[in-house]
This record gives sequence, structure tokens and C-alpha cells, in this order.
Amino acid sequence: MTKHKTTMQIDDKLWKRFLQTVIKKHGTTKKSSLELEAAISEYLERQREES
Repeated sequence: MTKHKTTMQIDDKLWKRFLQTVIKKHGTTKKSSLELEAAISEYLERQREES
């Protein structure tokens, strides 16, 4: 799968909460891209189901 590198501006508190969740699950922040991709995918799937 081809990956797209991007930059986003995210609320600092929200980002810290997200990273804490990633650390709790994986023990490191190195999986944050994987978890963010999964969250976006789940969001898009829910949007498709609601349409």
C-alpha cells in the first residue's frame, strides 16, 4: 500500500489524549500512525453506513 505523508494541526490536549491511548495499547508512540489510520478508516466506514 502506498502511504501519503501529511501534516495536520490538531488540538494539543486531543493529541496528548490520543498518544496516551496509543502508549497504553502499544507501549510506545511509534504506532501512532497505524492507530490514526485505523481511526480515520473507522470514521469513514461509519459515515458510509449512515449515508
